[in-house]
Amino acid sequence: MRFFVGALIALVAGTAVAQDNCNCECKVDSCFQALAGTSPFPAEATVADCRSFMWTVVTVAAETVTTTEITTATATSTSIDTKWTTITVTTVSANLLKRQANGGVPDYATDACPQPTDYSSACKCLGVTEGGTSYHHVATTDTVTTTSTVTTTEGYSTTTTATESAAATDYYFMIQVDNIAENGQWQGRYMYTEPEGASAPFLKRVAFTTNINQALIFRARPNNTIVQDDGTPFTGEAIDTKSEQLYLEDVGGYVPYTCTLNPTDKTVGCTGSGTGGTYSLFTIRNNGQVLMYKNTAGITADQSSLGPVQVVLKAISI
Repeated sequence: MRFFVGALIALVAGTAVAQDNCNCECKVDSCFQALAGTSPFPAEATVADCRSFMWTVVTVAAETVTTTEITTATATSTSIDTKWTTITVTTVSANLLKRQANGGVPDYATDACPQPTDYSSACKCLGVTEGGTSYHHVATTDTVTTTSTVTTTEGYSTTTTATESAAATDYYFMIQVDNIAENGQWQGRYMYTEPEGASAPFLKRVAFTTNINQALIFRARPNNTIVQDDGTPFTGEAIDTKSEQLYLEDVGGYVPYTCTLNPTDKTVGCTGSGTGGTYSLFTIRNNGQVLMYKNTAGITADQSSLGPVQVVLKAISI
């Protein structure tokens, strides 16, 4: 049996997702059923296998920071004076290493999908299409050197140098509205940006989409603060006393927003300060765009006009 998907078949990353621009023809056969399963949502591992099969894999060396500590001690017959100086050296990132998708059909699907084309067709019907990129992160190591010099009143000096290794790793992910009932119709959607403005250059306003191929990639630094993968920060307006719009770019005159990752449960939160105070309640209004509120009273007041829903966000590994 064949049917045209149009707006219904794309079960991606643990949620039922409608393909925004799908004119594809999907074949509901044993291969597709082996991947989709009987649950309303395909398993995350199944989606990950499709990405591995369909996408280009990029190996990224972890961003590391090298520090050098210099210790100088001058000794006299009665006292020792110690000075500490810490120098932070420029951040170093290794080049990206790309390889094509591995091309192997997983063992659990080989019987139902005898040909690679069968498997790729079923993956497309789950919403994973060619052209995506999967990031594999490998920690790199830089050397920290500590030098100690001791000089006595007799003019003799001794220098001792010791080295040790340290690495700091950035975490890369997509931001998704968590699949819980409280998030209502927005659960399972992915963060991206929409152009805003009457003419170019347009502002990049944060919004949410059902299309995983439009999802943006973010990274959490070692201190768990979040930026876009290219380092672009979050900003917001500072004119409304009740709620503020959220953007993903460094806009002149706008206030910085700090978004952070909880390393334990992978939840994402954002906060910023504007005219009305501190805005930390993350909501999605009825058109899919983001509004940050300072309290629940503001959310309630805007229900009839904007329909904001406070949501919980989670980081989805890539």
